[in-house]
This record gives sequence, C-alpha cells and structure tokens, in this order.
Amino acid sequence: MSNVVRLHDNSAHHTIEVEEVPSEFPVPDSGCYYGIAGRFAQEACAQSEADPVGVLMHLLTWAGAYFGNRAVLRLGDVEAPPRLFCVTASSAGGGKGTAAAPVRKLMRDYVDVQLRRMGLSPALYRDGPMSSGEGLAWAVRDPADTEDEDGNPTDKGIPDKRLMILEEEFAAVLQAARREGNTVSAAIRRFWDTGNFSPLTKNNRVTVTDAHVCFVAHITYEELVKRLEQSEYATALASRILWVCVRRPKIVAIPESIPVGRMLNYADEIAKAIQFSSETNELSLTSEALTVWSTLAISLAKANTPMSERSRMQVLRIACIFALLDCTAQVEAHHLRAAAHLWDYCLGSVAYIFEGEQNEDANKILAALRKHGGLTTTQIRINVFQQNIKSATMNTLLKSLETQGRIRRSTRHRNDGRSGKPATVFELVKH
Repeated sequence: MSNVVRLHDNSAHHTIEVEEVPSEFPVPDSGCYYGIAGRFAQEACAQSEADPVGVLMHLLTWAGAYFGNRAVLRLGDVEAPPRLFCVTASSAGGGKGTAAAPVRKLMRDYVDVQLRRMGLSPALYRDGPMSSGEGLAWAVRDPADTEDEDGNPTDKGIPDKRLMILEEEFAAVLQAARREGNTVSAAIRRFWDTGNFSPLTKNNRVTVTDAHVCFVAHITYEELVKRLEQSEYATALASRILWVCVRRPKIVAIPESIPVGRMLNYADEIAKAIQFSSETNELSLTSEALTVWSTLAISLAKANTPMSERSRMQVLRIACIFALLDCTAQVEAHHLRAAAHLWDYCLGSVAYIFEGEQNEDANKILAALRKHGGLTTTQIRINVFQQNIKSATMNTLLKSLETQGRIRRSTRHRNDGRSGKPATVFELVKH
C-alpha cells in the first residue's frame, strides 16, 4: 500500500492525501511553470487531483493551436512555428482526463467567448478520433479544384486552418497506423513538419496547404509500449511528439474549480496574446537568448536517442509559445530556459516509460557479451533473444549502449574463405 501524507484544510473541511510515486518518476523543474501557463497550471491543481505538468502541456499546446502559424521564429532557413504534438501517458485512471478538464473549460467556455467579443475567431476544435490521414486532411482542406456552373469551387474548403484536437484514445491511432494503406502516421508527420498534405486517393481527393494542426492525446503506459514498439513508423512518429508522464499527485475529497472571476482574468490575458499573435509576422531571439541558444543547441544536438532527433525544434517551438503568451515578438533567454526545462521533463518521461523494458533487454546483451567476449548481431539475435526481437528494436538498444560507452563495435572478416560482407561484432568496453 502506498504511503500518504494527509493535509487538513479546516476552513473548507477538506482532506488531501498526497500519493507516493516511484523514485524514478520524472520531476519537473520549477522553471517549467513560467508565465500565465505556469500560473494557471498551478492554480488549477491547488484543489484538484490534476497533475500540474499535465495541465501545463494541455494549455501550451492549445494556445499554440490558437496562435496559428503567422508568427514564426526563423533562424537561418529553420522555421519554428508555435505548433506542438503532445501525448500524455499514465497508468489507467492516472489523471490524463483530469489534466485536460480545466484547460478545455478555460479555452472553450471563456477564451472562445472573449475572442468573439473582440471580433476574432477561435481555432477549430475536434475531439478526434484521428483514425486516418484523409480524415485529418478533410478537417483543414483547401477549396476543391473543381467548379460549379457559376465558377465557384464545388467545396469552399476550410478558410481558417487552425485546428486543435484532443484525442483521448491514442492507442487507437497507433493501431490504425499499422494497417496497410492507412495514412494517419504520414499525415501527422507532415502536419508537424509543414502543414501540407495531399493523400493519394482515387476519389474525393483532398489537398491541404499551410495548415496549423496541434493535438494532445492520452494513452496508458502499457498500451504505449505495446503499440509504439509494434508500429512501423515508431521512430519517425515518436520524435515529433512530446511524451509527458502524468499522474494523480493527490487524492482530493472535494475538488474545487478556479473561481469564475479568476477564469475570466486568465481568458482575457490569453485572448490578448492570441490577438497579438494574429498581428505578428515574425519572432526573433534577443541577443541574450542567442547566447543561451548557442550553448543549448549544441547540447541538444549531442543527444543520441531516436526520440530526441528533433529536440532543438521542439524547444524552439515551446519557447515561441511562452513568448507569444507574454505578447512579445522577442523570444528571450527565460523563454528558452523554461522550454528546455519542459524538454528535460519529456526526456525523463521517455526514460520512465520505455527504459524499464529496454534496460532488461540491455542487461541481457551485456551479460552475454561478458560471458562470450564478443558477439555478432546475428548471434545476439539468436542466442540472447531467440530471434524474438525486431531488428529496429535491437539496433536501438545497441546504439544506446554504444552511446553510453558500455560496448563498442568492430568488423570481422570472414574466415571461411568465402566472399561476403564483414560481420559486425560487439564487445564490452572495459573501464
């Protein structure tokens, strides 16, 4: 049974039980909770069972969807729009929906109303499911290239291509991605990259250009490890997503929402930021931020794991959202630092979710190399895993062990006199 700490609030007759978490569970740096997003996340969780980092990531992604892709940070030929894809993971009943609830309420019931009063349009919103690339494309489609008898497009398309999706069954998305001919993975990747997508279909062909799609999805740890490992597009898809562990940090007998007056204040501040973004063409780094980025970018680039392939772009995108929420076109050093703290939490989440299983397999490899002195990839696959491991999974394990400096690879020429490609041999690194 988990140990708990009971906190009594006599004025409200509340009892709160703070739940114990595993020692390896990621812990967000306080620097994550920057600005209005951080303030809202912490206030929304003061008297609820929501996880502040879960609320924070829902709000940053949702705000980014409303900002659109007009205000973009440019560094050379690199463009970083305020566009995020986030997946929150937890145990069953671990608080994914609880983290979404206050943000949905803020944006749908308060910010949307305030924007309409200001003469601005909210972004499109969908609950999902993201079951196919064609379905995603249809939600943000261009006008049809066919005309009616009056010379107008037979389908006017979607003029405002800002779209926020809350997908509560991401396991179904990963399952759909495995089906032959399904284009949901390709669509997600292209919408993250450029916002352009044109699925090749025989009928009702749809083209999308310059769309701005953001989503937050929910999944359990068990389903994530199972489905993502099986997905053919695991690496390409995974590196475009911010993986975030959430949990129920405490049990609250009588949860309370943020008071209406406070919600109105938050909505007004966010609506003004959305208006600012609609009037801003380009973001830039301040001189101090450039100094910070010159060091941070090199550090991020040295990370050698599949899911950190796009780490620099992810950090810049988060920093853009922090800046726009501050109603400034100048991305400052503190925006970058807050974004980097959040990225660190995402890396910690990946380690917590995936490395437990990977460590077991990695230890099997190390034990076999310790016993036999050196093994080829074929020998590892057969002798260590009895061929019950996918090549991509095993290669990721081997690369990870190499990066950690625990094994090294070399080539061994055939000794049977026959021609052929040299074998790759792995050995332990002795310290």
